[in-house]
Amino acid sequence: MKEKDTLTIVKQALDDEISSLVHFRDHLDPSVKDCINLILQSKGKVIVTGVGKSGDIAKKISHTLSSTGTSAYFLHPTDASHGDSGIVGPDDVVLAIGKSGESEELNYILPTLRKIGAKIVGITANAKSKLAELSDVVIITPVLKEACPLDLAPTSSTTIALVLGDAIAVALMELKNFKADDFALYHPAGRLGKRLSLYLSDVMRKGDRNASIPVDANLERILKEITEKGIGATGVVNDGGKLIGLITDYDIRKYLTKQTLSPNVTAKEMMNPNPSSFLPNEKAYDVLVKMEGRERPISVAPVVDENGIFVGMISLHDLLQKGL
Repeated sequence: MKEKDTLTIVKQALDDEISSLVHFRDHLDPSVKDCINLILQSKGKVIVTGVGKSGDIAKKISHTLSSTGTSAYFLHPTDASHGDSGIVGPDDVVLAIGKSGESEELNYILPTLRKIGAKIVGITANAKSKLAELSDVVIITPVLKEACPLDLAPTSSTTIALVLGDAIAVALMELKNFKADDFALYHPAGRLGKRLSLYLSDVMRKGDRNASIPVDANLERILKEITEKGIGATGVVNDGGKLIGLITDYDIRKYLTKQTLSPNVTAKEMMNPNPSSFLPNEKAYDVLVKMEGRERPISVAPVVDENGIFVGMISLHDLLQKGL
């Protein structure tokens, strides 16, 4: 007997899972809508539970729900039997996942959760199972064939449960009008979260770290300020603190190409009177894109408030250091 090619085996497994997913989508149980409405109307949280591979899927679903605006927790059935059912409240909705619907550990805790007052949504391939019987809403997840060649190991069935959980989370996002800023609130540490949540006011150099000189500052003071603050530039302000110009290393070199650099030269003579500037409430990532996207990219820029007061300085280095 000819041995099967490895890629042929992999493709067959993928085809089996894809065909099961398509079949599930084409025969989607209308009870999904009842499940989503139940969660939307609930004043509590979503508890996701399951045993074995279904438990692993339940964990992932709970994380996805939590990160997209629906408070959710994973509850292991065994732990629930030993006190952790106390996490469940009367306003909660329980998503109980089990292909066969006959898991003793899972079904054992459901009557207790119902007594607490929680609503049970059973997700199973077996409409006549104990899980279906104990549920207020049942979502049937038919499986054409497990990708396992023995049709035993949970493969297509767990994929269907996972995709269904994602679809429920996405539907809740849309129905709750969950926005990018909301997503950033729950993901402050990731790159996407930083790009959505970090503002210039969070990143800019301000106070003693901000390079600033008066309009009549001489060359010594200009160079001292740029050197000490280590950002390669300094803002130039009037007596009221308004930004009237910017001096960068480039401006100094440019001045030198035109005339001899005198110790008595003032900031006003050397500065760029029309520098690009930004507001502190602009998103840091948007500013990064603007600074790099110019015909002549800039590496440093002043930050001013709505009245033109010089409040800080931002550099590409600082923005990139934040992981944007």
